[in-house]
Amino acid sequence: MPFASSLALTRLAQGVSADEAESVREIFDNPTPFTQKSFAVTAATKKKPIAYVQARKIAAQYLAPYVYGEDRFLGGKKAMLVPRDVGLNQFGNLPRNKLKTLKGKPNIFVGTIKFKKSGKTISGIWQRPDNGLRRSGYRGTKGATRGAKTASSVAGTATGLKLLIQFEDTTPAPKHLPFYERARAYVAKHARDEFTTALRQAFETARRGRHR
Repeated sequence: MPFASSLALTRLAQGVSADEAESVREIFDNPTPFTQKSFAVTAATKKKPIAYVQARKIAAQYLAPYVYGEDRFLGGKKAMLVPRDVGLNQFGNLPRNKLKTLKGKPNIFVGTIKFKKSGKTISGIWQRPDNGLRRSGYRGTKGATRGAKTASSVAGTATGLKLLIQFEDTTPAPKHLPFYERARAYVAKHARDEFTTALRQAFETARRGRHR
């Protein structure tokens, strides 16, 4: 019985882990492979007939708000990084080291801009225009924010600045990841079959052992 119990519990946990991965694919739009493989299994043993399914440490931090209905996880960041006019990877996220690359460019700066026309104040990572109206002399402006050949609209104001990434306060997770609900439903549906199969396998193993 201890062997059958530990085997059935471990198989149930493995099934729950696979079902949780499917839930992630259903809830999130094009999740990364890392997120899909977030759920680890700790197998049950004959001495400790308990199997665990839990999200790995890093994934648990940003998935937890979607499970418990909390504000989205910021990690070490002071604000949410919201892409506005910057290239993303195939999963719709900022590429790794993108911030470091941007900050190293001379026409990029991090700051807060207040637009007088709309009264809005926006913080983020900005790009100065490549071609702007420059003063005469040896030194000129790095790029005028007005009068540039190519202007964009930010906060209702035409400007030569381009908002690449906006800094925003965190917000509640917009979706619910039914981690516990899916786990309970899976166990309720498959527990009987898994225990029956494991018990049969235990008897067959014991029978083969007696005939050796």
